[in-house]
Amino acid sequence: MRILLVNTYDQQGGAARATWRLFKGLERAGVDVKLLVQNRGSRDIHVISTGGKITRYFNAIRPYIDFAFPLPLVRKRILFSTSFLPDGIEKIIRKINPDIIHLNWIAGGMIRIESLARLSKPVVWTFHDLWAFTGGCHYPPDCTRYMEQCGHCPVLHSTSDRDLSRWVFNRKKEAYNQMGQFFIISPSNWLADCVKSSTLLKNNPVSVIPNGLDTTVFKPMDKNEVRHLFHLPADKKLILFGGIRGVEYELKGFSLLLEALRLLDPSAFELVVFGSSRIKNSTLLPLKTHVLGFIGQENKLASLYATADVVVVPSYQEVFGQTATEALSCGIPVVAFDSTGLKDIIDHQVNGYLATPYEPAELARGIEWILDDPERYGKLSENAREKALEKFDIGKITDKILTFYPEVLRKRL
Repeated sequence: MRILLVNTYDQQGGAARATWRLFKGLERAGVDVKLLVQNRGSRDIHVISTGGKITRYFNAIRPYIDFAFPLPLVRKRILFSTSFLPDGIEKIIRKINPDIIHLNWIAGGMIRIESLARLSKPVVWTFHDLWAFTGGCHYPPDCTRYMEQCGHCPVLHSTSDRDLSRWVFNRKKEAYNQMGQFFIISPSNWLADCVKSSTLLKNNPVSVIPNGLDTTVFKPMDKNEVRHLFHLPADKKLILFGGIRGVEYELKGFSLLLEALRLLDPSAFELVVFGSSRIKNSTLLPLKTHVLGFIGQENKLASLYATADVVVVPSYQEVFGQTATEALSCGIPVVAFDSTGLKDIIDHQVNGYLATPYEPAELARGIEWILDDPERYGKLSENAREKALEKFDIGKITDKILTFYPEVLRKRL
């Protein structure tokens, strides 16, 4: 069985990290698997770029063209993809000749919407956001127009039913009608429910399979040793917040975290931030803060998680929440809001704390509850590790995927 994974990037972003982990898991299982990307960052011989030596330079700017179509949104860091750029994806896939095409995050100019209708092999599609069934936005803020028909888009500040979102929505509708049935994997129950309530994809089968991670890399470590590596204090309770540009993206809830931190004792706690290189108005932060920037190597990232006493994921919306699973795998309890995909990961007062959305005081209460009782903390940490081993280990997730693929082939016969 030949599998082709498809993702815009192989190294950049949360979807790329999830896809890469599955790619390596399938390789370890002896599967004939290749990864097709638009923007290649690795030197792995089984990673294929959609461009040659000349077109790879254009590939580097394709995401900016795709995302920049509605320019005001770029300034606000809101992802909105039209996927209108021409591509040569059909020819490349025909040459690879896989048995199954497993799409992942394909925005940013990777695949034109109309090209989806020309994929001649069985298609599995793992969703990493809501883009596949909206009129272009990846994370619709308090908007459910995708349940009926996009248009009059609040993200675009549009007053017209026939706006850019309606154009994208109708193109998807036509492409999906031509594709016929394909098979959707959702990493969370929340996203699966969104798919089932959507106009475009409510009739497609949806299976819930979480994103996996290497639990031999993300594991508990000696806290004093890893804190020494990062030059972090041994005598403070460290709160960790992170994610790629997590400080900049409003969706990640950093402003809510700051409000919560103002309710904590500044002499007892310090904040550690990764994924962002600077914080505006840093002198106004309520706690002493260590900003560590982007950390790409998984071993180093796992060591950073192990420095923390608690990880906070204050997002307004998470399709899944890899920061949370990575923390749990390192034995670190997580505080988040009781909403969206994080509800599948965190068990309230078992391996973390689910706060009332979106109340900073509740977030602060969760941090204090986790850290107040050393004996309770030890049990929370133990439960966190057990949940990761049981539910998110990449070996177990790979086994689920390998059971899923033959079912897809049988249903397409």
